[in-house]
Amino acid sequence: MHLNLINFHHGIGSVGDLPIPFETVLNISAWVIVLTFVFLKVSWKQSVLIEKEVVEAKKQSISGKVVGLFVLSLLIFPGLIGNEEAKTSITPLIIWVFLWIGVPVLGLIFGDIYAKFNPLSIIPSDEKKPTTVWFASLLFLGLTWFELVWRKPGNPSHIGVVFIILFVVTTGVRILFGKASIEVDPLHLLHHLYAKLRFTVSRPFYKNMLENIANLSNFKGMEYFILLMIGTVTYDGLRGTTFWYNLFGSSTLDIGFSTLSFLAINIIIISSYRFACWFALKVSGEKKDLNDISLLFAHTMLPIAFAYHVTHYLSLLLYESQTIFYRLNDPYGLGWNLFGIEEITINYFLTPVALWGIQVFLTLAGHMLSVVLAHDLSIKLFGHQQSDKTQYIFLLITVGLTLQALFVLSVP
Repeated sequence: MHLNLINFHHGIGSVGDLPIPFETVLNISAWVIVLTFVFLKVSWKQSVLIEKEVVEAKKQSISGKVVGLFVLSLLIFPGLIGNEEAKTSITPLIIWVFLWIGVPVLGLIFGDIYAKFNPLSIIPSDEKKPTTVWFASLLFLGLTWFELVWRKPGNPSHIGVVFIILFVVTTGVRILFGKASIEVDPLHLLHHLYAKLRFTVSRPFYKNMLENIANLSNFKGMEYFILLMIGTVTYDGLRGTTFWYNLFGSSTLDIGFSTLSFLAINIIIISSYRFACWFALKVSGEKKDLNDISLLFAHTMLPIAFAYHVTHYLSLLLYESQTIFYRLNDPYGLGWNLFGIEEITINYFLTPVALWGIQVFLTLAGHMLSVVLAHDLSIKLFGHQQSDKTQYIFLLITVGLTLQALFVLSVP
């Protein structure tokens, strides 16, 4: 058996031999974003996305708790009691493929599936109405640091320890302080956000999707969680390029340097967003609170975060997920042979160029949706006459993120 993704290193696909010149890709993409902005200015003169009531998630059923307990056991026990390596263990597949990208993508069709079996919420608590996601954002930063900076994120025993800590901390905070799961569990919040982009059969479906995103729960700190989704993937994409290695050399192998650069990129993303919010207030002349504006614009960044996340982990989902039954053959590393599977061959059914094309499309679509959402909200907050000026920095950020993502997609 041979798994190319055995170490769970990943990145937005690298395609050296592009079907069109790299400079052309960048120029066309930048113009697509700018022309979208201009088109909206001319044709979209009033806010059309209406407010909807946000439906609270239901309590877990007994069957959901049973599934959650099983998933939790697969995350914790194989690395602690079994004799497995990352290349055969089910544990890294569960966290980095299914919970990290597979189930969230299913949420685009079926809604928030994770909430039904959340392994970190199997112990009930007296939860209050959620108000803030600061704690979930902090744990998300820690979990992504483990994934991207720690040297063995695919090691089953390391994952087991991380999830013991996550389970104890999130359960303790929920029970002691009455916090809702979505306030403390980064995976719950991640899946909740994906479900906001759920496809529907209603017409026009795109407007319904935009309204779902626009009615994002205004929990304090929500914008920072979304920006961390963008920043962490940005870091991982850049650090996987030859550009990054040529710039920093062997320092990239140092965990201290990696931690600092990981934090620095996230700080740059967050600071740029805050500056855009400040600029919008400044040019509009409105006497609004900066923190309120920052939270109100949170949903406009969600399509970019979604595009970054999906394109970044797409190859992992398409190919490594094919090993599910092989890895379940001995789920706890105890010498079982449940399915009699001795080896497996992964079918790489997409050519590199085809995969690149899908990633480019998703990247552009996400950024265009972001421009649409920002335009509609700007009209609602500042009026049509002021809407274009208030969006200038947001537009620059969107173009910059687009070009950065395409750079990572297109260089070795």
